[in-house]
Amino acid sequence: MSKRQNTTTTAVEEPSKVAALSGAGSSGQPERSVDKSRSMDVDGDAEMGEFEDAFEDEIEEEEDVIEREEDSDGVEMMDDNNDDDDDEEEDEVTAEKRRQVYLPGDLLEEGESLQVDNSAYHMLHSMSVDWPSLSFDFVPDNLGSPRTAFPHTMYAVAGTQADRAFRNQVVLMKMSQLHRTINDDLDDEDRADEDVNDLDEDPILETKTIRHQGGVNRVRVMQSRESPLTATWADTGKVHIWDIKKLMSSFETPGTKVPQSASQALFTVASHGSVEGYSMDWNTDGRLLTGDCSGKLYLTTRRSDTGSDFVADRVSFKGHEASVEDIQWSPEESSVFASCSVDQTIKIWDVRVKNRKFALEVPNAHDSDVNVISWNRRTRYLLASGGDNGDFKVWDMRKWADPNGRSTPAAEFRWHKKAVTSIEWCPTDDSVLAVAGADDQLTLWDLAVELDAEEEARHRDAMVGPDGTKREVPAQLLFVHQGQSHIKELHWHPQIPGVLGSTAASGFNFFKTISV
Repeated sequence: MSKRQNTTTTAVEEPSKVAALSGAGSSGQPERSVDKSRSMDVDGDAEMGEFEDAFEDEIEEEEDVIEREEDSDGVEMMDDNNDDDDDEEEDEVTAEKRRQVYLPGDLLEEGESLQVDNSAYHMLHSMSVDWPSLSFDFVPDNLGSPRTAFPHTMYAVAGTQADRAFRNQVVLMKMSQLHRTINDDLDDEDRADEDVNDLDEDPILETKTIRHQGGVNRVRVMQSRESPLTATWADTGKVHIWDIKKLMSSFETPGTKVPQSASQALFTVASHGSVEGYSMDWNTDGRLLTGDCSGKLYLTTRRSDTGSDFVADRVSFKGHEASVEDIQWSPEESSVFASCSVDQTIKIWDVRVKNRKFALEVPNAHDSDVNVISWNRRTRYLLASGGDNGDFKVWDMRKWADPNGRSTPAAEFRWHKKAVTSIEWCPTDDSVLAVAGADDQLTLWDLAVELDAEEEARHRDAMVGPDGTKREVPAQLLFVHQGQSHIKELHWHPQIPGVLGSTAASGFNFFKTISV
């Protein structure tokens, strides 16, 4: 039996502008809308169409009502051309033709556009930015976990990619008054029928910034409410560690003066020299792993749980032959981590091994660069990976290799048309996976979906496009979110079940779909 039904959606793309948080009205969704307005020519005049008599239809309608026919017995008979039921059915058919589910790759005909369908989202808010961010991370807070009541408040840290090195910043964001948007499309009459009390108040964005020398390639926050340390991978080859606790506290008391020390890095990791990198991950005990474009990985350790004293190793972990693209600590073994690389491999390491050699590997995990990995936090023997050719795979580490030594994934999907740029397991549902790609899609998958023969047949019949051709859509695909340009990274919120955030060249989206 299927666990969930497929739902697809897409959002209308917005250009990146000045920082502002907005509701779902500025984003969009998967329905086709036929634009009936007349186009304008270059002189600003409406293009000429057929002439119409403004009064002709009105007169004809009056004649239709007045005219009667008599049968052989002299009984008056109503003209059935005005049958209300037929008109309603015709209107429904016309509306259905105008509103069709859109899937990536479908061509829009002339006059068609994509419009938001807020009924596909419990919440959808977008934020434009001064400078795009390649990376962001949610910051743990003291507002409770798990929490589901609207409106939501959440914190996040992002790093900028400005046009000049000295203009870059680390930005701490507090987003509040994030109301439900699922009923935004309803008119007043429908709201009354549904007893909808959603508020239309605008969301609020507050920010605190820290100057950052160089563009920020990656941001990671240690998931600790007591000590939310933040690390930034700079394109200068340096990794900076920041204590954002005082900045977080300053949100709660307006007018609080943040001490100068809060804007200074606690520590700078110089192990990589001038070689920049993109991979980085915190362990819960304060250990930080960083990997660079030359294939080297280094460990930086905090000496005490409460102190700011760090030690950066000078001896690297050896094994990758090209750029290390992503790193993930094991959620179960505090000394074990995984890494992936442009050399097409995934490797498993143990920091206790003195010679810094990897313990296990998948030699040809993908046919291209392995860009991202994610370790399942609930089913800890599952590891997901995304490749540069657009495919993503799930690995069962209990069956890392077959009897012949070949590594075979437990699942493999080829939906995205371009490189997978981010991948992450849902923290509350071990079968749900979020994937983002350079094809401007963010997709949600439920790998627990298994269809029997009858369900599979119905699924195939349902996936017929507007031109009558069948579209291959995996049953495990729950949702397609679109509208952002060049999506770089996604994250599930660790304390608000089902809420996702994503950053792209066009800005941020924060949303919760009806599928999860």
